[in-house]
Amino acid sequence: MAMSITLSNSAKKEVDVKWSSSAPANLMLMGEHSVVYGHKAIACSLNHRLSIHWSTRDDYEIHIISTLGHHITDTKTLAEHPNLKWVMACLQHYQSKLTSGLNIEIETDFSSTVGLGSSAAVLAAMLGGLDYLTQEKASLKTLFDTGLKIIQSIQGRGSGTDLAASLHGGIILFDPQNQTIQKLACDFPISLVYCGYKTPTATVLEKVATDWQDQPELLQHLYQIMGQTTEAAYQSLANNHIESFYKLVNTYHGLMDALGVNDATLSHLVYQLRQDREVEASKISGSGLGDCVIGFGIMQPQTLANYESILAHLSTEGLSITSN
Repeated sequence: MAMSITLSNSAKKEVDVKWSSSAPANLMLMGEHSVVYGHKAIACSLNHRLSIHWSTRDDYEIHIISTLGHHITDTKTLAEHPNLKWVMACLQHYQSKLTSGLNIEIETDFSSTVGLGSSAAVLAAMLGGLDYLTQEKASLKTLFDTGLKIIQSIQGRGSGTDLAASLHGGIILFDPQNQTIQKLACDFPISLVYCGYKTPTATVLEKVATDWQDQPELLQHLYQIMGQTTEAAYQSLANNHIESFYKLVNTYHGLMDALGVNDATLSHLVYQLRQDREVEASKISGSGLGDCVIGFGIMQPQTLANYESILAHLSTEGLSITSN
């Protein structure tokens, strides 16, 4: 895979280098919200993936093709695009090391609107692809650190749990305080239902902060209980006590309701899933006030037939780089 792709600024670039990077969609299983304030979280990667096809150019233009927009800029300007902020932020981070223009084609087999961590997936795939270009051979930890800075610069808040899941793949326990990741070797069937709308994570976090500004100590206690529930759930999975894990899933949903990120539609989806005999537990997945609800089990076709269900299963593959 190694090849020299450093191009001289004094000569026309003649080497056309092509490569691809891809990263999986991801889901928060437990630890939403509390992870932003230092508590652990459980997340996983899915079989859906976002892929980026790269090639160098013989000029300094950057051509980006994506379902979210087409954009042409250059290595010196790196002009912003409203729908490609994650892409441009990554390019800006590596700007001083871009010695030629690039063609960047982004494709995905899942929608960016249904709450499957598309922002983290594109961030992981962009960082991996640019690392390959610059031959820095950064570790996943280094890529994560870079990505977390980008997340926090764009959103203001964020733990990077979803990025960690897309980089590493599989089921992970993420510790935001120590920036450590423990992988879990387990599997279970899931059902995903999209509620039909989403609220940006930054907006949800701001709403929670505003709603609880008069009760800061109570909010911290709630986050602590959420963190304890997540750690208990991790231990249940590690010890293969799946029934205990399912009970804690339902508990965590109740804590998210108490936090104020549930609504009537999400509540309807959660409880309809629980009435399906094939589903063992259910909760909001993600920051709430929209996006997906996750059921643990394969729901029957008639359950929530009027809503969009997303076919997905857990995957162990994280960031992947291939030379073409």
